[in-house]
Amino acid sequence: MLVWTVCAYRKATMSEDEFHRYMSDKHAPLVRDALARHGITRYTMTHFTAETRAKLDQVIDTQFINVAGYDMITQIRFPDVQCFVDFRNDPFYKEKVMPDHDIFTDPEKVQISVGWVEDHIVDGKVVSLD
Repeated sequence: MLVWTVCAYRKATMSEDEFHRYMSDKHAPLVRDALARHGITRYTMTHFTAETRAKLDQVIDTQFINVAGYDMITQIRFPDVQCFVDFRNDPFYKEKVMPDHDIFTDPEKVQISVGWVEDHIVDGKVVSLD
C-alpha cells in the first residue's frame, strides 16, 4: 500500500480553528467521493494546534527535540500510484479541488512525499508483516 503524505501550513489569515473547520467541514467533503471513486483506500487528516503542541512537553525527550511547525498532515493511501494519478487527472480535481487548495494553504510551503505503509500494530494488536 502506498501513501501520499502532505505536510501543510494554514494561510496566515486563518486561525487554527478556522483552518480545522474548513478542512473538516468543506475540503474533506469536497474531495472524499472523488478519492474513493479513483480507488483511494484511506484519507486522513492529523491537525496540530497550540493546544496539542503543548502536550509535546509530556512526550519529548533528549533524543528527538525538533518540533515540526506545520499545521496538518494529510495522508492518502492507494494500492497503485495510478489511482492517485487518475484522481489528479479528473476534471473535477482541476476545476474544484485545485482552486480550493488556494483558500486554506500556501502551496509554496507545502511539503509532500510518497512512500509505502507498514502497519505493525492494528487495533492494539501486533501484526506480522509476512
